[in-house]
Amino acid sequence: MGHLEKSVDLLSKKWSESAPMIKQAFFSNVQPLTTQIRTLEAEAQKLRTTINLGNTAVSQSLASRLSIDASPLRARSSSDAARVSAPLNELAASASAIDRDLRIAENTVALFSQASFPLKPEESPVLAIDGKIMKGDKSEGTLYFTNQRFVFEGKREVVLEKKLFIVTKKKTERTVMLEQPIGALQEIVKGRVGLIAWTGIYVRFKPECRVEETSFDVKGWEADVISRFFNYIIGGEADRDIAQIRGIPSNVTPAIKVVRCTHCDAPYTQEIFKGQTSVKCEYCGTQIIIQ
Repeated sequence: MGHLEKSVDLLSKKWSESAPMIKQAFFSNVQPLTTQIRTLEAEAQKLRTTINLGNTAVSQSLASRLSIDASPLRARSSSDAARVSAPLNELAASASAIDRDLRIAENTVALFSQASFPLKPEESPVLAIDGKIMKGDKSEGTLYFTNQRFVFEGKREVVLEKKLFIVTKKKTERTVMLEQPIGALQEIVKGRVGLIAWTGIYVRFKPECRVEETSFDVKGWEADVISRFFNYIIGGEADRDIAQIRGIPSNVTPAIKVVRCTHCDAPYTQEIFKGQTSVKCEYCGTQIIIQ
């Protein structure tokens, strides 16, 4: 969430620039209307007095004139109000977006703190969202995205103690059901999952991974968030933000490394995915650790 500080700074700057113009627009447009509105209020009071006196002809004449005078004032007041409120609405939308991402960040930290798996060296949490895997037992769980991995961790409630058929003690068991390097994911697509029109995502893996497409049931807005953050990771922006926070240069072009088998010295020729920490030698089957 390195962009949050940038977004807050941008919003503060935008407000500093907009506030004087908004205030000027308010005083220039609203104050003149106030005088006209008070004049109309006085005319309306006259109309009420005339109606109470039972003077029908005069009442109708006053009502007709009041309606004619009020119509352009109503149109102008709507136009002026829109002119003043438009920049405020834009700022409010930006503030709401920051607030939404802040809640996502807080939820991500809370979910990662409960995860059953540890983070690897140089690995940073990016996004965590609760969902359901739509295959097998369709377990409830959590989708985790780091700058190096995608993990789905299933969870289930285990009863530890009962008294008179009433559960008095239980615990949540968490088990990693799917784990892949983040670079092994080809795309994440929002769509309908299940027989009912549930909204979810389809996670598609690169063909060489030989992992079948997997769907997850999540809320509609969460599917959009997952797609946005997946692109944030794959596009390299997450690593740049993480490097900036850690004070590490992020503009250095990574060197191309040739991975060789520690047993037979054969080169590994397949794609090494972002986040992948080991590969299997194509010739002798030895597991090669990638530094």
